[in-house]
Amino acid sequence: MAPAGTSAGPGEGAAMGASTGAATGALPSPGQADGDVPDRREVINTGEPLGVYEIPVGHAPIWAAITPDGRHVYVTNFGASSISVIDTRTRSVVTTIGVTSGPWEVVITPDGLRAYAACFGTDSVAVIDTATHTVTGTIPGLNKPLGLTVTPDGSRLYVASLGGDRVDVISTATDTLIASVPLSSGPRGVAVTPDGTQVYVTEEGANAVTVIDTATDTVLATLTGFLFPRGVAVSPDGQRAYVSEYGGNRLGVIDTTTHSVASALPGLPIPLGVAVSRDGLLAYVTCDGDDSVAVIDLVRSEIIDTVPGFHAPAWLVITPDDLDVYVVNNGNETVGVLRAPSGGYPNVGPKSGGTPVTIIGEGLGNTTAVRFGCRPAASFTVVNDREIRAVSPLLVSDVSIDVTLGQRTTRTVGRFYYLPDSVLTLIGPESGPLGGGGTLTVTGRGLITTTSVRFGSVAVTPSSVLDDQVTVTVPPAQTAGPVPVTMVTRSNSYGRATYTYVGPPHLTSVAPSAGSVSGDDPVLIEGADLSFTQSVTFGGATAAFGIISPTRIAVVTPPAAAPGPADVVVTTTGGTATAPGAFVYT
Repeated sequence: MAPAGTSAGPGEGAAMGASTGAATGALPSPGQADGDVPDRREVINTGEPLGVYEIPVGHAPIWAAITPDGRHVYVTNFGASSISVIDTRTRSVVTTIGVTSGPWEVVITPDGLRAYAACFGTDSVAVIDTATHTVTGTIPGLNKPLGLTVTPDGSRLYVASLGGDRVDVISTATDTLIASVPLSSGPRGVAVTPDGTQVYVTEEGANAVTVIDTATDTVLATLTGFLFPRGVAVSPDGQRAYVSEYGGNRLGVIDTTTHSVASALPGLPIPLGVAVSRDGLLAYVTCDGDDSVAVIDLVRSEIIDTVPGFHAPAWLVITPDDLDVYVVNNGNETVGVLRAPSGGYPNVGPKSGGTPVTIIGEGLGNTTAVRFGCRPAASFTVVNDREIRAVSPLLVSDVSIDVTLGQRTTRTVGRFYYLPDSVLTLIGPESGPLGGGGTLTVTGRGLITTTSVRFGSVAVTPSSVLDDQVTVTVPPAQTAGPVPVTMVTRSNSYGRATYTYVGPPHLTSVAPSAGSVSGDDPVLIEGADLSFTQSVTFGGATAAFGIISPTRIAVVTPPAAAPGPADVVVTTTGGTATAPGAFVYT
């Protein structure tokens, strides 16, 4: 994740900096023909543009924190041993603070008077006066500190000491170490709940998240099953903790009441940083794998936008008014300023209507009507001043989404694109092995809003989505037999195709077991699971065959180069079976 020619930060490497530069699909224009639809699932909304403004900072920037009043953003420059201070009004660096070696995370106290920076290279934490932007003290005794969080009352600082596999507790009244909590392996990210009772710690080395009770500074619970967890953020209501899993390309969701994993949102290429808006509606995730920031609707648990154009994005912070997101670009040593989204998500759906649409904007609290073109929404609910949840009506063309504020004022918040109703026409192949792993292609029309494909009760996220074709990796199954294939779109489920899981074939006899070297002898092969036979060979030579039943195949032997025993090999969609030397050429 470090820029070319620089030293990577702790735990970073070439793989973390890989970038595919994936493009985002274009929208159809208003009035476009039914068949001309976006060729990618990641369709950008047509509300307010998500522009990115870049601010140069120091060498190898990693982390950012924002003051409670939103006035300044502090950015750690790991390679320069400094902290850049950005004025959010002018969007420029107003001063640079020198600290000891390798600053990683920085956090600001709730009263905004002090900042703490984890100095990885000197096993210490720097104390900064935010009024003068100067270092006023150093807290020693840490061990390769990385993650930081301050309790809501500002009394304690929790530090993830990577080198000691522990979390250190510091009193902010005395700036001294008062306790240490032993952990398993590789603590990285830390976040505290809004009530200050629990601290969540990602343990990258243990693929776990540990919960610390702040009343006793002891481990309350350890949750496993994560794949290289890195960042963590807690929702404003304290009900959920969100964990970026860069090894699983997903965002894990923890229920903080039960201390259990509630769900996981896939489709995030190497996620690192995660931040939640103060109204709890959106999460933003930096994706190092494709140099993007994903915007997630936390109500529906789906990615509503993918914003490209970043450079090895690491961490990010949201302004207190939820209007701007500051993204640390480790790749080009800048901070990108991203305007928060507005408009309707998703902005595509079938002509039959029924698509749930989240409308995001400002000043929506007194909305009295929502219209899709000339028709009112099938239903709508005003959640708060920034969100409306609506359902698209039956319609046949691409339209604007308009909201009426009060009695008169009408505002256009975006566009909605009606697509042909989804139809599944063919899947291929229609069968495969129990272990799965093959690629299934679904053809049809109006497939662009497909979000998952179900094999029986198992849902799989598609690897590619076009309007006329969807591809997906077949999941494994426990037992052989047919399962229904169901396409799940943003508004409904459909499809009546069947996929058959095939067990590996077994051979029990080859009769007769001998024949002429010139071939052309009829042979009966018996066994099990032979219905989906694809080929039969005798000594490597392909034989003509016909399937009689699941237990029998009729074969005509091919000629052989010389007399002698030959292996009989039967290959099906479920695997391969070999009968060594089962047929002798004479």
